[in-house]
Amino acid sequence: MQEYISVSALNSYIEGLLEGDLFLRNFWLKGELSGFKLYQQSGHMYFTLKDADSAISCVMFKSRARLLDFKPGDGMEVLVRGAVSLFARQGKYQLYAEEMLPFGAGDLYLQLEKTKARLQALGYFDPEHKKPLPRVVNRLGIVTSQDGAALRDILKVVRERHARVNVVLVHSSVQGTEAPLEIARGIEILNGQDYVDLIIVGRGGGSLEDLMAFNSEEVVKAVYASHIPIISAVGHEVDFTLSDLAADIRAATPTQAAQLAVPDVAAIESALQSYEQRMQRALGKKLNYSSEMLDRIMMRRIWSQPAALLADRQKQIETLAKGLQQTIVSEMQTRQQRLALAATALDKLSPLKVLSRGYAIVSRAGVVIKDEEQVGIGELVDVILHQGSLQVRVESKEGTPWKP
Repeated sequence: MQEYISVSALNSYIEGLLEGDLFLRNFWLKGELSGFKLYQQSGHMYFTLKDADSAISCVMFKSRARLLDFKPGDGMEVLVRGAVSLFARQGKYQLYAEEMLPFGAGDLYLQLEKTKARLQALGYFDPEHKKPLPRVVNRLGIVTSQDGAALRDILKVVRERHARVNVVLVHSSVQGTEAPLEIARGIEILNGQDYVDLIIVGRGGGSLEDLMAFNSEEVVKAVYASHIPIISAVGHEVDFTLSDLAADIRAATPTQAAQLAVPDVAAIESALQSYEQRMQRALGKKLNYSSEMLDRIMMRRIWSQPAALLADRQKQIETLAKGLQQTIVSEMQTRQQRLALAATALDKLSPLKVLSRGYAIVSRAGVVIKDEEQVGIGELVDVILHQGSLQVRVESKEGTPWKP
């Protein structure tokens, strides 16, 4: 009999095959939405994606569905990114959706993602390449349309914050086929002149198609290559472009770009005035304190009665000198007494004192004789007395110790 497996085992095996396929784990799929349902309680979306000949069941869980910026509906043509897996309990495979885009914008989005990945791999968005903005900007460069609202917003804020700043405008298209090259050329012109301190590149809001010039490789490379710091100010706060990633800083709007670019001179002058007032107060306090200290010093006795103060100091010196002299005399007397006592003790130990009591020192050839074995019978020895000396010949020896 042929060996069999369970239904669960079969579904698990097929599920493993699907999940093991690298392509099926992440791909984009185009199709028409059908049978779309959003369950309010769970927040999950269930729908079918179909074309003229086939259909596939799909699910998008709440964590991904809440990120959509449009409302899906039946009959809408979309692009969906996701992975295929088997719903083992029912034995059917389905698409688990991660992203969803309307098809028209989807093509542009895919193109944008490919460009972004390529430029990112080349290092155009690396944080270490970012340049700091100058603290003070007196010459501002702007690359945008001379007819756009973005330019008016920037100039309005610039004049309010720093009326004396010089503005250099390089006009360019901000959408259309010619826009990427014109924007890139405008950045190159300002870098070539090397006159401005900072550059703002941007335009007002618009659709993804309207902003595509700022997603172009030409503009990104020009922004990256600029040795002058660049603020990217494209669209509204929710709009992001590749030039934003390449720029040294991204502003949410052209208005914010102007605020970041130039200092608020009125605020700076107000702060300087406040610092000046604080400095004057601090100097005034310091002068008053120093004046009081000088008055106290001048009131001291050394300034009013210097002779009397010197006389007091002279008396102190004389008293100290007298005390020092007494101490020296006392110390010398003490040392003399100690020396006399030491001399007396040393005199008692002197060999001359011993000789004065009738003792003598016997030597031969300068060596003191302490033992009868040191001399022989008939040898001459020297005898030192208290008064004078003798030379005697040894007639006999006795080994027994002498006793007085």
